[in-house]
Amino acid sequence: MRITNIEVNGFRSLLHFSISFENDLTVIVGENDAGKTSLIDCLKVITQGKRIEIDDFNHDMDNIQIKVSTEEFRFIKCYSKSEDNISEEPLTAVPTLEYIASILEWLSSDELDLDDGGTQEKIKVEARTLGLAVRSNSNVSNLKQQVVNLLSEDNVIIQEASFPSFNNIQLDGKHFENVSGFFKEVFLKGKQSEIWNEKINDDQTIEEFVKDRIDSYSELIEQDIQEKGILERMQLFINDLTEVKIEPIYQKKDLNIDAKVKFLENGREVSIDKKGDGTKRRISMALLEYKKEQSLLDYDDSTIYLLDEPDTHLHVKAQIEFLETLRSFSVSGSQVILTTHSPFIINAVCPKQLRLLENIDNHSKIRYLRDDSYKSDKVLRSIGIENTYLFFSRHIIIVEGETEEKFLPSYFLNKFDEALSSSLIKIINCKGIPNIPGFAKAILEIHSPDNIHLLYDNDASPELAELIDRLEIPAPRNYVVGVNEFEDAFSNEALYKAWAQYLIDHHRDIPESWNVDSIAAARAECQGVTGKFSKKIRSLNQGGKKMSKPIFGAALGEFLENGEIPQRVLDLIDAVRQV
Repeated sequence: MRITNIEVNGFRSLLHFSISFENDLTVIVGENDAGKTSLIDCLKVITQGKRIEIDDFNHDMDNIQIKVSTEEFRFIKCYSKSEDNISEEPLTAVPTLEYIASILEWLSSDELDLDDGGTQEKIKVEARTLGLAVRSNSNVSNLKQQVVNLLSEDNVIIQEASFPSFNNIQLDGKHFENVSGFFKEVFLKGKQSEIWNEKINDDQTIEEFVKDRIDSYSELIEQDIQEKGILERMQLFINDLTEVKIEPIYQKKDLNIDAKVKFLENGREVSIDKKGDGTKRRISMALLEYKKEQSLLDYDDSTIYLLDEPDTHLHVKAQIEFLETLRSFSVSGSQVILTTHSPFIINAVCPKQLRLLENIDNHSKIRYLRDDSYKSDKVLRSIGIENTYLFFSRHIIIVEGETEEKFLPSYFLNKFDEALSSSLIKIINCKGIPNIPGFAKAILEIHSPDNIHLLYDNDASPELAELIDRLEIPAPRNYVVGVNEFEDAFSNEALYKAWAQYLIDHHRDIPESWNVDSIAAARAECQGVTGKFSKKIRSLNQGGKKMSKPIFGAALGEFLENGEIPQRVLDLIDAVRQV
């Protein structure tokens, strides 16, 4: 089984919230209080019967609705509050058309063997999930027919469904430092739900016994209401009242099984708690590796791992090793849903596997690659942008040439004593983008156009022109600098000064040919010729230190004052420095 999507409305900061999950690995990132833990808790509400508390309701709402979709069903759970009281509706489920077709085909197969123990158990599992009454001594043939009849109806809705048992492991950072807790989650977790199916006699399981007792309690209460005159008293206020019926809403909860794990050396207990964190983590990782090869349930051949910041306190190498372990789980067919703060894990996964959560005015927002994520992922990976910049950049500057690409980081470093990366600003050269349409679509799924800036000259290349058209960046975010090139926007004096100072700093002589008059003559000669001016002034540097467009761009950023820099470049710098 795999979880494909969850929709939430009213749970803490999750309002009209929807997120889809990858079949293999999904990494959820975001700042504290962005909603990561709330998301994991919502999954636990549906899959584990986690209790809803008053504080879980959003301050502005009295209702919570959670919808979890798997490959087979869409499960819906609703809660409401009145003052300090919480009421809940039974879990409902809507089977997918694919699931209905698959089960009906399986049950109608000539090869179906109702005498096989595995087949019998699977039919009981499906029947329970569909809300049918199943007992340990239920006739399997009758159950099969009930399932067929139910799934053959139109618009099937299961009113009192139960989330199917499935292989799942839920861990957070504390588990990796608490070996006993780790054992409980990884090795005893399945028993917490499976124990309900244990037989207490030949005809009855623990769950059936509990249900029977609850039903009998309900009947006794109804009898007391009738025999002790309570009904007659109520009829004084409700004239047409004829009967009070008690219908218990039964919801199976996982038992809380705890365990103390003892480690012995020749019969003497060794205190793991006094071992270093690294030792405890290595023990936990070894157990997790072992668990990968095990299956809690015979009829579920995969496991879902819900991991809430499990990398907390892990050093960098351990984080990467941990990620490799998780990757091996997903490769073997399991699904991993992971929340993290680790930039190393974020950068080590594919862009399409990332989900960025943000909390804006107590409202969690989600950003990720949605439509045709495989193609978008391929485009973004080909550019080589690290995921931390791709998802967390406050501003993205798209440039056309190498000179401006190096000018900006040099300027920031020398004028503000800070790297562009520390300001969460990313520069992308459009010439390195192999798929303009794919890039534009992908970047707009992650960033608002207001956070994207374009720096180019008046003679934009066809590639950049297409990108400008597809991104639809607001006019103020388009910074046109230079007629044919970035360099021709600077005065002759500024160009001379920047390179001369660069040569002096590198203990090189300034060539006689490098002077203001020669630069002015080169400009006049190259008037209106794209790309020729920058090449011409490089020829004036014969005998000096090698000049390339990137090196010259860095020199312009390092040695020029603001008064010598084009105003539109300064406007861009001011815009991206605003918080």
